[in-house]
Amino acid sequence: MSYLHHFQLRNEDSTVRAESDADQRLRRLGICPGFMKHSLRHVRPVLSLDGAHLKSQWKGTLYIASVQTACNDIYPVSFAIMKDGEDTEGWNWFLELLVQAVPLLKMQHPDNRCKFCYFTFISDRQKGLIQALQQVFPDNHHCFCSVHIARNDEKEVGKQVAKHVYALSATFSKRESDELMAKINAISVRGRKYLEDITANQWRSTAWVDDPTLPPRFGIVTTNMSESANEMFGEARDGRWLECTNAIVRTMMNRICSLREENYGREGVVDKVATILERRWKNCAAFQVREVVKGGSQFDVFRPSRGASQPESNRLLNVNEQTCECEKWQEHGIPCIDAVAYYRVFQMKTMQYILDNHVSEHYKYETINELLKENIVPVSLDVLDQDGVTLPPNRTKRSSGRPRKKRIRKRSRFAHDPDKSPIVCSRCKKRGHNVKTCVAREQLEKQHPAELDLS
Repeated sequence: MSYLHHFQLRNEDSTVRAESDADQRLRRLGICPGFMKHSLRHVRPVLSLDGAHLKSQWKGTLYIASVQTACNDIYPVSFAIMKDGEDTEGWNWFLELLVQAVPLLKMQHPDNRCKFCYFTFISDRQKGLIQALQQVFPDNHHCFCSVHIARNDEKEVGKQVAKHVYALSATFSKRESDELMAKINAISVRGRKYLEDITANQWRSTAWVDDPTLPPRFGIVTTNMSESANEMFGEARDGRWLECTNAIVRTMMNRICSLREENYGREGVVDKVATILERRWKNCAAFQVREVVKGGSQFDVFRPSRGASQPESNRLLNVNEQTCECEKWQEHGIPCIDAVAYYRVFQMKTMQYILDNHVSEHYKYETINELLKENIVPVSLDVLDQDGVTLPPNRTKRSSGRPRKKRIRKRSRFAHDPDKSPIVCSRCKKRGHNVKTCVAREQLEKQHPAELDLS
């Protein structure tokens, strides 16, 4: 395909693939820009996968891989277009493209406690995708979207159960998890059984409490980034494959440009994370922090009661390993409220000290700037040769059928055979014209009677 050839020439080290059927008709194409090999080091390592149908008459399926930046912005990584619907073969083809394009996806996790590779995948539990991930990425962890689980449970037993599913997936508290499951069981035993049949370490955060070898999800428990990417490419899914590919590439380029402009010149921790830490700083002033063993790294953090909704509780903190029993420190990469209490109450540190030294690099503007340093060089369709496949020849004849958007009226302003015309003027009662052209017709008859002699 000429477009892919030009794209690869303009974007060095990019991975592009195309596949045709026996009749030499394009069946599959995929693109992953070359700079993704190193730019994905600067995002949270959770890759969302999803498919969407093309809306044009040429049909097909759009496969999308996307991640989130430090500011929770959507960052598309790669895409493919295929003739068939979502299936194991199609996902295998796309995932193999990703492996070839971004070896970083199979990198060993920097935390020695994790038994999986660095990147985690999250999807909507599409059966073909689950099988493909097991084949292509057997050493990466695969999570399920809680929203899709809730929708499936809603189809089974109704909305009363589904409304508890997201909270069940996000909480690390076993007590809260048991309370939610009890509420679900009271509504529907079948709804509870459906949720229990899904492997816990693929969607429920309490599984991370029991198994510290699971890689963190950074709070990402849905495929909302993929849904947003589908919406981002909405207009691009209307045209032929060539226009669709070009529109997606330009959308990805414009996305990087707009994000770069938004974050230009900014430094330090991103605003959203800084706001969260400031709120925790204010709320932990009354906490009590006690050293468990003198000179050790374990501390007991006591939270006093703040009313019936927040009874008193305590958490065990390990500052050397940066872990807490609430699991939020190791999950998100930013100090939880207990860790903030340790630095404020026990260490007597300032808020700025926490921001400078104990927030993951995944949440800093410097990381975003590194991510957005490079961009896609687009291809102009005008540079492509018309070969009848990549670009069809220009049409000199209008296609048959009524135009989709604007009707072209074929009837002339003055009919040439009034006796056969179904149009009757409501002013003069003659055939062949209407009231809008009646006066003009009379004037023309007086000026050029021979030209309008239709008898």
